[in-house]
Amino acid sequence: MVHMFKITPAYDKLLRGTPETPAGLYQLHLMSATQLTSLHYSPGSIKLVKARLKTLTTYGFVQSDVAPSRKMRSPFYYTLDKAGVKYLASVGCDVSESWRSGKELHQHYLFVEHTLELNDVLISALLLPRVSNYTVAEFRHEWALKRTPFKVGNLTLIPDAFVEFRVDGLRFPVMLEHDRGTEEQQYFRRRIRAYAQLLKTRGYVELFGVHQMAVVFTTFVGAQRVEQMRAWTRAELANESRSVSALFSFANLTRPIDPHIWLSPSWQTPFDDRHELLLVA
Repeated sequence: MVHMFKITPAYDKLLRGTPETPAGLYQLHLMSATQLTSLHYSPGSIKLVKARLKTLTTYGFVQSDVAPSRKMRSPFYYTLDKAGVKYLASVGCDVSESWRSGKELHQHYLFVEHTLELNDVLISALLLPRVSNYTVAEFRHEWALKRTPFKVGNLTLIPDAFVEFRVDGLRFPVMLEHDRGTEEQQYFRRRIRAYAQLLKTRGYVELFGVHQMAVVFTTFVGAQRVEQMRAWTRAELANESRSVSALFSFANLTRPIDPHIWLSPSWQTPFDDRHELLLVA
């Protein structure tokens, strides 16, 4: 007799989060056990989370892989498998018809590492409501935004993520780009040019339902990379108004990321060397 496995709330939490923190493998696509633990459990629960992920893998709800790098193999990362997608569709989640389990694994390690780093930044944003009065009204991952890319002239622009913070009736929507220090000046400046045009034309209004937007760049590479990105942005926006350039912010972050980073004076705009707040504390 084949043992049938049923998703309980404890496993559902890993797949799609909770009402308080609606984030799991469904929303963030690729995650490590450490990331899932930081979202939904205390640090001492990592073994429990790994055990539950192993169970989900055994029954085909989740699949796992390691991303080989130039020096070593990284820890396991997890993504949905066929049974997980079927379950999520059955509970009303929007599942792309183009999803194929075989495409989700064996990705290039740079691609995997970018997604995992981006998810660290997003997790810090999602945890901000636990340490402040802010809420995260909405967030969308690059994987969802790929379905509706922006067309800016002859360029296609897909943000790494969209996050809308709210506090006391105020809305702070941002488009997030996470940099790993690998993009060269030509391609980086092309992205800045596309964002500047998008901000001026407010081409994001229909998709996100907001009438003002900022663009934030994060990196783990270091302060020198932040200065390089700011310099390239200044060069690209030299003929733009300061009201446009002030909508770009840059920050070097350190892992693990403290959610308070969103409320601390750690952010710089292209033309101002001062470190300022991104959100009002």
